[in-house]
Amino acid sequence: MEWRIQRHQVVSSTMDVAAALAAEGAPAGTVVVAEEQTAGRGRMGRVWLAPRGTSLLFTALFRPPLAVAQSPTLLRDIGERVAEAVAEVAGVTPSIKEPNDLLIDGRKLAGILVQTSIRGDHLDYLLVGIGVNVNVPAELLPLPTATSLLVATGREHDRDVLLAAILRHLEQVPGLVDPDA
Repeated sequence: MEWRIQRHQVVSSTMDVAAALAAEGAPAGTVVVAEEQTAGRGRMGRVWLAPRGTSLLFTALFRPPLAVAQSPTLLRDIGERVAEAVAEVAGVTPSIKEPNDLLIDGRKLAGILVQTSIRGDHLDYLLVGIGVNVNVPAELLPLPTATSLLVATGREHDRDVLLAAILRHLEQVPGLVDPDA
């Protein structure tokens, strides 16, 4: 897949920006990355907080050739691939708390949010929003139940290296990438 990365300093939410781009016809492989979100969110409208420049905050646009009935396992498969990418880059393997959280030692490292648009009985597009606490020091973690790769490993990590690894692993999710695109 050809990735088209758009970088922003501040957005309301990478999901909001990516949804607008998808509605305008942006191609699969469009990725919106932000240093800071003012209205980042997780499941059920929960707020996602991350100090500016410390976390990996992005949404990737996919246009999978899937019928809606084929999509129920996508979130689990995406979580597994993100966990694999984190292990590859940071040397720690997060567990998955279904449906959409990655944990290290029982504390939240990352959240995954999936949003779809349906046309007929097929997915028109699928947005995968991911927030990973990468270089957040312990004293700046937004909740006592959160962690970061910095806290878990004792060292900083290159967010761009992690982004590349996650995107590469997402390409392996069955049905997510259209092989004919």
